Amino acid sequence: MTTTERKARFNALARIGCIVCRIHHGVFTEAAIHHLTGIKYRAMGKKADDKHTIPLCLNHHQGAQGIHVIGMRPWEAMFGTQDSLLGYCDELIK
Repeated sequence: MTTTERKARFNALARIGCIVCRIHHGVFTEAAIHHLTGIKYRAMGKKADDKHTIPLCLNHHQGAQGIHVIGMRPWEAMFGTQDSLLGYCDELIK
């Protein structure tokens, strides 16, 4: 992904806001970019490619309900799989 493509993607994701807040609460919440976790998306010690990113607010990213705090499986059980959220985000920014 080029720098221009990366910037365009991240700006589009920022306009969406937190995808979890949008789907589950119907509200816009400012979001940071989350690189998807799991072996499917990254090699050992590497973060996922920039095309495998979703917008998450502080709470759903690194807060009390954050994927990095409660873990991927419990988080996905509560909010949906990263795959499904990625697909939804990709559709929204087309």
